[in-house]
Amino acid sequence: MNNQITRMLAFDLDGTLLRSDGSLSPRVKKAIHEAHNQDFVIVLATGRPWAMTKPVADLLGCVDYGVCLNGAVVIDAKNERIIDKRSMSKEQALDAAATARNLLGDVSLAADMADGSHIWEHSFLSDFPPGLVIEAKKVDDVLSVIDGPVLTWLVDTPKHPGLSAVDILQGRLPEGTEVRPSGLGTPEIVLTGVSKASGLALISDAHSIDSNEVMAFGDGLNDLEMLKWAGWSIAMANGHQQALDLAAEIAPANDADGVAEILERLLAERN
Repeated sequence: MNNQITRMLAFDLDGTLLRSDGSLSPRVKKAIHEAHNQDFVIVLATGRPWAMTKPVADLLGCVDYGVCLNGAVVIDAKNERIIDKRSMSKEQALDAAATARNLLGDVSLAADMADGSHIWEHSFLSDFPPGLVIEAKKVDDVLSVIDGPVLTWLVDTPKHPGLSAVDILQGRLPEGTEVRPSGLGTPEIVLTGVSKASGLALISDAHSIDSNEVMAFGDGLNDLEMLKWAGWSIAMANGHQQALDLAAEIAPANDADGVAEILERLLAERN
C-alpha cells in the first residue's frame, strides 16, 4: 500500500466503482462512506455528463465533487454547482469536427454542448454502459446546427475500429483541440489539456492537496492521465492492459468489489 498520506479518493464509475450491470455494491458504498467519515475528499471522475453521474452520487450520499465528461466539467456535488467548464469555441469545435470527418471519411458525430444539451446525428451509435441513457436531440448533420461552445465531440467511425481513429487524428486537429480515447471505444475531441487529471488537479489545488496525496481508481484508456497524475494509482483487474501496466496496484475486478477491498485495507492501515 502507498506510504504517502492519502487525503483524496477519485473513482471512475463504469468498470470501476459500478458492477458490470451498472449497480452499486453495498460493500463498496459502505467503504466509501467510511472513507468520507474519516475526512477523505470523495470525487467521481467519469466520462459521463453530470446528469448521468448524479444518480450514482445520490446513491452514495457522500460525494464532494464530480469530474465529468472526462474533465470537461467539474461539479461541486453537494451544491450541484459548476466550478469549472472547459469548452471549445463554436469555431474551434466546427473546425475540429470537420477535420475529423475529412480525415476519417464516413463518421457520425455527437456533441456535448456547453449549455448541458446533447446533439447527435441520427447515425451515431455508441456502446454505452448498462443503465446509461442520455437524452439527445437527433439531427441529420450536427455541424449545421451547432450554435455555441462544445465540451466534447464523440466520433463514431466504424471504418476505423479501436484506437486506429485516435492514431489518425493525433496531432492533425486544429490548434487548441486534441483527440483522446473516450472510454467508450470511440475517439473524443476536446479542448487541449482537458482530462480527468486536469479536473482532479483543480480540486486538489482548492483543498491544498498534493497529487501524491490522491488515490485514483480506474480501468480504461480515459483513466490513463488520472492514473499517471495520482500519487497512488489503482487499476481494476478487469481493466485495459495499458491501465494495468501503468497502475501502482491492481485491485480485484469491479464485480468482485475491488474498490471496497482496497479502501478497507487503506482505512485499516490508517487506524
